[in-house]
Amino acid sequence: MLRRLQLVTGLVLSLALFAACGSDDPTPTPVPAQPTPTPEPEVIELEMISAWAEGIALETVGDQTIIDAVADASNGRIRVVRAGGPEAVPTFQQLVPTRDGLFDWNSTTCAYHPDFTSLGCGWVGIKGSLDSRVACGMYDLMEEIYEDLAGVKFIGGVSVRVGSRTYLTKPVDPATGRLDGIKLRAAGPTATAWVEALGGTAVAMPIPELYEALDRGLVEGGTIGGGAQLAVQFGWHEHFKYVVEQPVGSGFLTHLMNLDTWNSLEPDLQQAVIDGMTLANHKTAAEFYRLDQEGLQTMIDTGVELITLTNEAAQQVDSTFANIQLDFMEESEPAEYVQRLRETTTCVQNATG
Repeated sequence: MLRRLQLVTGLVLSLALFAACGSDDPTPTPVPAQPTPTPEPEVIELEMISAWAEGIALETVGDQTIIDAVADASNGRIRVVRAGGPEAVPTFQQLVPTRDGLFDWNSTTCAYHPDFTSLGCGWVGIKGSLDSRVACGMYDLMEEIYEDLAGVKFIGGVSVRVGSRTYLTKPVDPATGRLDGIKLRAAGPTATAWVEALGGTAVAMPIPELYEALDRGLVEGGTIGGGAQLAVQFGWHEHFKYVVEQPVGSGFLTHLMNLDTWNSLEPDLQQAVIDGMTLANHKTAAEFYRLDQEGLQTMIDTGVELITLTNEAAQQVDSTFANIQLDFMEESEPAEYVQRLRETTTCVQNATG
């Protein structure tokens, strides 16, 4: 009996000790909840079709500067990639696939889509800064024109600083600058109207075809924007004997975007595109000017003669370039847009002095 009592007492003490000390396994320490990782922002890739062949300044300085500037302005959230150039889609046929969504972005110029509108050439018809064009409402007008008449978004462009130069195989009179009896390559109907107003005959063709046309004697020169470096890069100076020193108008590479692509971007990314375009415009202007002067000197060093028009002739030729384009547009474009373009043109000219 005593032994049974001792056993029971020992069991009770053991249970009490177990209860006091707990089990051999310690209570697990709660693990703090880990924060949900913030997902990396989606990188939006936009495909650009360009009017410019790889390797020429309009691509290496123009397109590439824009691609880099938009990437910087969007903190890497927008990546513009080159989908091809004129070898993929002919220069004058690139707006339609951009409008229809085959491409997101088109690097071009106003003269390359006359079937839709030539009003964009009002931008290059005059000299003046980007700031003055924005302040005078020309930028907003271009947005409206391209969306209404071409179904695409105008997102600006970059200045090539120098307007269109005239290259020739025969001289012109520096006292008049007239082109009587000379066949020149000209891009688009407004440039054609200008050449014809000065007595010349205009022949429309893409830039890459000019060398062969000169070689075969189909043309005797060309009026071409983009700077004198293009003449050197394409080898035109092998045929040209003269270049008019004073360019006309102002060079500008127009950039257009598919409307659905534009509307799919969040407002902050839309602003990043515009900011990138503005930054690129300022960056390229100085570089294009340097390349133009370098190309001009190269041409002179290889025997091309510089024709310097008199001040009166230069002003007359430049004024004709601006006015003839607006006169042409009056015959083929909506009257309201032409009138508003005239008003903004006058504003920019007054601001430029």
